[in-house]
Amino acid sequence: MCQSCGLGLLLEARADVVPTERDAFLVIDSSLLVQAMSRRAQVLLALTEEEAVNRPVSELLVSPDAETEGNPLALAITGAASGHGEPVNTFVRPWNTFGVRMRVRIAPCGPPRAALLVLEAGQRPKLRAV
Repeated sequence: MCQSCGLGLLLEARADVVPTERDAFLVIDSSLLVQAMSRRAQVLLALTEEEAVNRPVSELLVSPDAETEGNPLALAITGAASGHGEPVNTFVRPWNTFGVRMRVRIAPCGPPRAALLVLEAGQRPKLRAV
């Protein structure tokens, strides 16, 4: 919500992907440009919404694996922004930070059609014996 005018953005999304109060989220259009971001996302990614809007999402978030073929993050976002497919759960990292992995849910939202990226906060990794 804008602090000066009190207005905000209203989007529709599936109930199972709607962010909680603790989640950071971004709205990405079909051109892979950031169109909106939550305050928690601003804190998490260390930039303001004004600095992020109309920037390529790849300048903020990337796939955590350097060896990944193609760009599965871009494919998931464009699929969601076109309104097709089921939500995708994967991992991302800030573009300039290594060793950090964040779980992200990617799903369609709108109108207008866009992709909702919800960075899940407060999730502890499930450990398993190896």
